[in-house]
Amino acid sequence: MIWTYRVFCDNKGHYSIREVFSERDGQLIAYGKSPVAVLGNSPEELRQLIQWCKEAFELPVLSLEEVDAQIAALPASSKAEHSQNVSLQQVMTELDIHADSVV
Repeated sequence: MIWTYRVFCDNKGHYSIREVFSERDGQLIAYGKSPVAVLGNSPEELRQLIQWCKEAFELPVLSLEEVDAQIAALPASSKAEHSQNVSLQQVMTELDIHADSVV
């Protein structure tokens, strides 16, 4: 599974940045239901998170409604395998990875 940040637009025209999870083949399988909060435990970690958010603007904007429909159309087995969403911060904490060590 691959994660990245992406810019989303909802049906009211509101934009947000969210975590997106996809298969290595590019098939989107999940996304963070809440927009990303740019918080860090150090200035370096905050700088890295901001960089990742900036990179989201280099990709096409995703529609929340279209992504929800795409995920709903996935086979049930795929959804069950990926039903537990975790944040990047949680993964980094569990793996004991610090943002300043990620390039």
